[in-house]
Amino acid sequence: MLKAQRREREHHQRRTEILAQAEKIFAEKGFRNTSVAEIATASGFAVGTLYQFFPSKEQLYISMVTEKLEVLYAFIRDSVAKETHVIKKIETLVASLYRFVEAHAAFCSIFSRGDYMSLSEGSAELRRQLTEGYAAHIALTEALMKEGIRLGHLKNRDPVRMATALRGIANAFASEWLNLREEASLMGYVPYVMDIFLGGVRKDGR
Repeated sequence: MLKAQRREREHHQRRTEILAQAEKIFAEKGFRNTSVAEIATASGFAVGTLYQFFPSKEQLYISMVTEKLEVLYAFIRDSVAKETHVIKKIETLVASLYRFVEAHAAFCSIFSRGDYMSLSEGSAELRRQLTEGYAAHIALTEALMKEGIRLGHLKNRDPVRMATALRGIANAFASEWLNLREEASLMGYVPYVMDIFLGGVRKDGR
């Protein structure tokens, strides 16, 4: 039993290390210009050992992207769930996104670059997983808009459009920060996002 647990723990540690090194190299060189041998060397494994964890470079890339996004969406959900006031929930949704972007800037650069669009064997599966994860995130954002309208804190507008507007504003600031890599913290833009968004949808005095 103890041996099995140790093997499982070692397997997880090795897999985690491979994913971490792959993220760094993909961020620096892009998917097409990165070789499995480079990732294996950086991880401290032989190429054959790496293939025991991931059957191809595309599968490694897919695992890296989908698992990291799962962490992002779970972090946002958990952070929002801790708040009680709907306006604070909306602010927390933006703030938790920005905290993740700051902590995982290399990964976010990979994702925003869109290397996954050029995949062959795994592109359909990756896009399906990305769509499902993003759909759940969109549903959370729309639910917050509906809650704000129901409680009278937000104007009675289409919650889908309102959610789209919030995502657009928040993503615009995040993309600019990633492209410029400013010294200023991305978290400093949360008040700007909230001011711009609430200026259009919030009821006066709420």
